Amino acid sequence: MSEKNFIKDTGNPEKENLGIKTTNLIAGNTFTSPPIKLEFNLDENDFYRADIEFYGIDISGPSYEGRVFLNNSDANANTPLNEEHGYVDSYHIFGHGGCFGDEGHCEIKPRRTYDSRPQHDLTPAYKSLIATNAIKKILESTNEITITIVPMISRGGRMSNTKDVVYIDRIRISCYENYVKQNAQ
Repeated sequence: MSEKNFIKDTGNPEKENLGIKTTNLIAGNTFTSPPIKLEFNLDENDFYRADIEFYGIDISGPSYEGRVFLNNSDANANTPLNEEHGYVDSYHIFGHGGCFGDEGHCEIKPRRTYDSRPQHDLTPAYKSLIATNAIKKILESTNEITITIVPMISRGGRMSNTKDVVYIDRIRISCYENYVKQNAQ
């Protein structure tokens, strides 16, 4: 088997090889957020970092790579992974792959306050991506941001839905102001 089969073509020569077979990935249905309005004035404020935070990501389905694009609702599996097309970064979910047990097996039951056992395997995930440069670039022309996630799914998942895999409870964009710079003026 040649080594070439294990190279993932990201469309971005600066991205490092992630070692995923491209031929084993299929695209699920994209998720696009409603517009997120940022109340931010670049003349008055400056931030040194901006994060996109995803809360309550469902992990009960298949494993996937979530390719995140800003202000590109037309993004799909063939969209180049570069800044010109709104690409920020990817997050990865190691999915549960569907339920193999009896009825109620995969239900998340609340735990007591001081329960020291690990969380349930299906507890929704949290992911954060650094998106400073992309958000600063968008804020030069508009204060509304839409987030599109293109899930790239491994073909191995047979027990779960391989189309609608992205379920997120909440998205937050956090900008960290540079207080030292502001106070020095």
